[in-house]
Amino acid sequence: MKSTLSSFLFLLTGLTAATAQDAALLEAEKARGILTGNQGVQWTVNVSGTKNAKFVATSQGGKIFAEVIEPADATGRRYLAESDGNMWFWKPGLSRPVSVSKRQRLSGDAAIGDIASTSFVDGYKVENSETGEVNGEAATVYTMKANSPGDTYAMIKYWVTTKGNLGRKAEFYAKSGNLIRRSTMDYGNTSNGRPFLSQMVIIDGGTTITLKFTDVQIGSFPATLFTRENLGGPKSTGPKR
Repeated sequence: MKSTLSSFLFLLTGLTAATAQDAALLEAEKARGILTGNQGVQWTVNVSGTKNAKFVATSQGGKIFAEVIEPADATGRRYLAESDGNMWFWKPGLSRPVSVSKRQRLSGDAAIGDIASTSFVDGYKVENSETGEVNGEAATVYTMKANSPGDTYAMIKYWVTTKGNLGRKAEFYAKSGNLIRRSTMDYGNTSNGRPFLSQMVIIDGGTTITLKFTDVQIGSFPATLFTRENLGGPKSTGPKR
């Protein structure tokens, strides 16, 4: 369970800035829940695959906080991830949060959160883009390289539809150039009149993990929610209205 949620966290964190020519890429990130300014998103995430789980995740300002609801033996576990690659984990009984290493984020189920929270703008630069297609739709295929060795993946390929600017597919590569895993995204939710992420399917070798996103809330969440001190203490929930 620890690795399952920790992998989810790194598919949703942090958007800071991008160049004007990447307007389509920015729109695609917003539809995935990578919002700008003081706006954040909170949703319930159901995980199915080799392990089943349910948790509430809140993303804002390049950080994501998540707390496990199910299974019962993992209830109360909390995670905090940042777009710079830092991640912490806490569970009842621990005196303080512990760091989750890059190696742990790359192994097994931990890749789920890592993909879910990885921003395709912050931490990566567009090396080139070309015309392509995804599921029969015209798309721009971005090839992005990591800005630093600390980023989880050396290269990402990302398919963004020409119509609607939605990220439909992503591939994640190691420094060696080997494809590590891939994901596809669906947008059955709606926010601010636009399609919004509702499902992500992650394929890692012979393993398939499905994430379903429900109960979407857009708002401004308290900064204290995204601190390591909060991991082991009482949690504030819900956006400011």
